[in-house]
Amino acid sequence: MRYGRFKTQNCSIPPGAASGLWPSASRTAPNTSHRWPGQSGSDAATGNWAIVDVPKTQCYNGEVVAIEREAVASLSPRIVLERSTPAGMPLPQEHHFQWGQLLREPHWDMTQNYVDAVPLWPQDLRAGASSEIRTDYRVDNFSYPFWISVQTVVKRWERVSLPVGNFNALHVERLIGLQHQDFTRLRTIRWEHLWLVPEIGRWVVRQLTGEYSTSGRRSGGREDHFRWELTAWS
Repeated sequence: MRYGRFKTQNCSIPPGAASGLWPSASRTAPNTSHRWPGQSGSDAATGNWAIVDVPKTQCYNGEVVAIEREAVASLSPRIVLERSTPAGMPLPQEHHFQWGQLLREPHWDMTQNYVDAVPLWPQDLRAGASSEIRTDYRVDNFSYPFWISVQTVVKRWERVSLPVGNFNALHVERLIGLQHQDFTRLRTIRWEHLWLVPEIGRWVVRQLTGEYSTSGRRSGGREDHFRWELTAWS
């Protein structure tokens, strides 16, 4: 599976909009089954994919800043995704208690290790379903715990148009508030949108951004704005 950058610099628009194909929205679930890693009967026990190449794009300028490769390395006692560069240089792992229930999240500025599993999407995949959790996390090589609060909502089913084809996808939105390890920050708010395709077993588009305020700075600042988009899978 490969992920490529969204070719427009405006990453706030839905998948397909760059080519004039606006996703059709619906609250009614299409006839599709889900294939999660670790699920009995899934292909190679990894869903419908085995290895993922993920170019990471900075939305502010459209630049590909890294290429990340992911592969399922373990399914028990937790699901572990090994991550590396195409040259084999290791990157921080991603861990799930169950698929979609994060224990270790490497996609933000610092890898977060959660005390309690944090939903990447709700277990209930019906449109309108939501979940909320507040827990603590630690960053690698630092013992101090920080609090984090995550609200996750299934917005609706959307028909997502990508260069590799059209998919029925669940648009999931996450609102994140947290205590940042940078103690000069007074407030950090993050937003995430992902488009989950159950028949493949993972998201096909994921987008992250955020903002923060600091002591002595009235306007605060904004975090990086990254996006990944499916280009191929196997």
